Amino acid sequence: MDCPNVEALVLNLSSSNYALPNFIATMKELKVVIIINHGLDPAKLTNLSCLSSLPNLKRIRFEKVSIILLDIPKLGLKSLEKLSLWLCHVVDVLNELEEVDDVSESLQSLQEIEIDYCYNLVELPYWISQVVSLKKLSVTNCNKLCRLIEAIGDLRNLEMLRLNSCTSLLELPETIDRLNNLRFLDVSGGFQLKKLPLDIGKLDKLEKISMKDCYRCELPDSVKNLENLEVKCDEETAFLWKRLKPKMKNLTITEEETEHNLNFLQLF
Repeated sequence: MDCPNVEALVLNLSSSNYALPNFIATMKELKVVIIINHGLDPAKLTNLSCLSSLPNLKRIRFEKVSIILLDIPKLGLKSLEKLSLWLCHVVDVLNELEEVDDVSESLQSLQEIEIDYCYNLVELPYWISQVVSLKKLSVTNCNKLCRLIEAIGDLRNLEMLRLNSCTSLLELPETIDRLNNLRFLDVSGGFQLKKLPLDIGKLDKLEKISMKDCYRCELPDSVKNLENLEVKCDEETAFLWKRLKPKMKNLTITEEETEHNLNFLQLF
């Protein structure tokens, strides 16, 4: 195929193994690549190297594929702005022995990473902490994610950190207090979350925390330093914050129904 002026490519597949076609490398104007697997199991994706020849590629979305996360920074996608993974099987996250040279250069434009329903994700790959341009990191519905890497604190431009419905998450690394540009933190659905970082109060720009179903979470004294904070949570979690209300005059607490309560109400 010869499609030099195409800007968006959607590939629908249903095979267990799929090698990206070589003609993709000739599509120099390509800005968006979306690969959707309609098979029952994640498809093993190969020949990702053909994406390395796309100087204008800004967005990649993979759905229900098996992928080695370490391959992403190796592609040298300097124009990539957004990476999305949905229902993907991620490979070799914990055995990341091979280093990638200068991730901040190879992914210098990457501002947003979305990882959703990646059930076998236990820990984020280290290279994500080196994407210093990153502004939004969203990891949702990843039930095996139990911790974040300490190096997450190196993401100095991060404005949004969403860890919604990661039910095995036990705690956040103390290095989060280095995210000086963080404005929004979402840990809703983390009912096993034991505590917020000790010095979270250092996050001067933090405006909103969403923590529904986090009634076991301990709030450190430093949260009192968060002025003009808005907290969205359920009734039980709200109780933890209401005790701080006398010392946090500008604290806004918005209570929302938990999924359990909503399901109960629908019965009547």
